[in-house]
Amino acid sequence: MAEAGRAGTRALVKESAAGTYLQWAMGMENLHLMQMMDSSYSTLAAFAVRKFEAGESGRLEKVSAQSTADEAHVQLRKAQADIAIYATELEQWTGPLGGAVPDTSAMDALSRAPAPDSGTDPLVEQGKQRASLAEAEWKMQRSQWAPSLQGGGFYQTIDGVSPFGGYLIGTSIPLPGGGQYARTKAARLHSEAVKQQLEELRRSRAMELARTQARLAQLRESLAYYENSGAALATTLRNDAQRAYLNGDAGYLEFIQGIGQARRIDAEHLRIRYELGLTMIHLNALMGL
Repeated sequence: MAEAGRAGTRALVKESAAGTYLQWAMGMENLHLMQMMDSSYSTLAAFAVRKFEAGESGRLEKVSAQSTADEAHVQLRKAQADIAIYATELEQWTGPLGGAVPDTSAMDALSRAPAPDSGTDPLVEQGKQRASLAEAEWKMQRSQWAPSLQGGGFYQTIDGVSPFGGYLIGTSIPLPGGGQYARTKAARLHSEAVKQQLEELRRSRAMELARTQARLAQLRESLAYYENSGAALATTLRNDAQRAYLNGDAGYLEFIQGIGQARRIDAEHLRIRYELGLTMIHLNALMGL
């Protein structure tokens, strides 16, 4: 029972620590995206100023470009703050990080790892041991409730001259309503309740396993899109928007639309990878791996 409890605790700690590390790695990748966006909008703002000074655009475009760049910088500072928060949360599991940086390849490694097909759920194992102990306790109490026979022989004398011997046989029968009856009934009811809890736990964990496996398959389908075309599309949109604006082939609005769409694709790609990693971690925990 103690070992099953330790296994359940280890699985919970492992899942929590791994998820916290993955959050840290995700935060670092998000910071890189924010740095890229901040750079793009800073380029926009600087070029808008030059266009305004050359009389090629109005004040509205210059002010709008600077406002957008300022907003991007605010998002960058938030991403930097998030990294510090995530690192502090991780240190609760690992101790001081000492200036270490996350390995951002962790999300890719998890997303490409094969899904486990077998394992032992530590919570179900813990429930099974509780049920076995409760049943053993009931059987022990029930054995004390059964009638018992006692017997023995004797050899003695009354007058000191004529000895005699014999045998004594007796039985003890617990009375209904007595203490042993109550203890036996209580143990039986407890055993039945624990078995019912085990069955409910089995159903709940089986459903959770099925949902997690289905979620994993769904996320991998989404990831395939971003890896096959989505990520490349974001890069093309970003580069084309910036080049067209700087060359005078596109206006401010076209630049904003292109960069914004690229940002949304990158953000969704990161979200898919992060959720896929968390799902793999949870699946491993469900299987005691």
